[in-house]
Amino acid sequence: MQQLKPWCRFWFFLAGCLLLAGLLGIWSLWLNQRSATDRRYAMTKIPEQAWPHFADDLPLGSLRQVLDRNIAFLAGRDPAEQVSFGLQISTVGRLLASQQRFRERIDQPISAVQLDGYLRDNFQVFEAAADWRRQGNVLVTGYYVPHLQGSRQPDERFCYPLYRRPADLVRISLNDFDLWSRLQRTSLAIRWLMRLTGRKVPLPSLVGRLTPERILVPYFSREEIDYGQALAGHGLELVWVDDDIERFFLHIQGSGRISLAEGGELMVGYAGANGWPYRSIGAWLIRQGYLEREAVTMPAIRAFLLDHPDLAAEILTSNPSYVFFRSLAGADALGCWQVPLTAGRSIATDKNLFPAGGLAYLLAEKPEFAADGTVRQWQPVGRLVINQDTGGAIAGNRRVDLFCGFGREAAQVAGVMKQSGRLFFLAPR
Repeated sequence: MQQLKPWCRFWFFLAGCLLLAGLLGIWSLWLNQRSATDRRYAMTKIPEQAWPHFADDLPLGSLRQVLDRNIAFLAGRDPAEQVSFGLQISTVGRLLASQQRFRERIDQPISAVQLDGYLRDNFQVFEAAADWRRQGNVLVTGYYVPHLQGSRQPDERFCYPLYRRPADLVRISLNDFDLWSRLQRTSLAIRWLMRLTGRKVPLPSLVGRLTPERILVPYFSREEIDYGQALAGHGLELVWVDDDIERFFLHIQGSGRISLAEGGELMVGYAGANGWPYRSIGAWLIRQGYLEREAVTMPAIRAFLLDHPDLAAEILTSNPSYVFFRSLAGADALGCWQVPLTAGRSIATDKNLFPAGGLAYLLAEKPEFAADGTVRQWQPVGRLVINQDTGGAIAGNRRVDLFCGFGREAAQVAGVMKQSGRLFFLAPR
């Protein structure tokens, strides 16, 4: 048999390397996609030697408060309801019992060493987004409750409405229509995919409205609502505010406090959304070349909008997602499960992947500001938090949003947070 020439061997070797690299790349992308959409792989149980040291940088009073609120939430659910920690299944009843015992323990004096020891003795640790290296990096951002000026009646100043949830807003679950069976009958590729994954991939829900012909169509977009007056005159206005830019950021935060011109305050919270995908206006500004990626923060976006009022409508409508509001009886912001949020202790994650009311430990960084408002440095923090909220921009297993609270300081901190961190969920043993 004739021996291959050296240059032929080189090209065969190079082709093999490229093929291997391509296969590894596809495998890596598949793993990342699976973990970002399937709750079974959103977090991974890690060995005890890989656990963080459970030190807490906040006063225990806020930890007692968030636990009290969460225990009340868990106590109102079915104790047999299953809760997923990756591939491990627990129940609401076990979560409740473990948090009640922990709450009783921190009612007594407890040192940092004792706190760490208690958590190690009573919980198992699962890390979000952990890969084969047993370490998962997540993007940690912050959100807050903005304070706006408003009125019950519109006038020249208060001319930007917050809308209630419309009655014609319809949500349907595609999982209820047995679409997978229909797709399997018509597509060989779908049948192959289901054999590969071994399960039906959950289908999304759709939000829309019914036309007079009883046809479901997408609901009105931000542009149609705010600039096309699609909802004007239907009695849906909850309150009017005096700043279009602050109204937009209120949509992003999900709840807000409004000082009324008539006197008193109104707390408003999330009541629904129009079903359009969330699009970051920061990313839009980067793509258009207006801002550098490293410079994109909430204060920078706000400043750009104020400096370029002629572009404001185009920028704001680049995010077609729209939020509807309702008035809240209390003074607290509520998470997606209607639990009052606790500043510094409540987090928002993808609720399709992570357990509602799950106790977690967050490693992140917090900003320290100079006198002129710029970030002087970032300080590492570690604290116990509870999963109590979600958000349109919080998708996948590599995103976590920390609730920073109310007021100017909370807005300042939340506005610049976009740091890499790690998130560990604590499941009862």
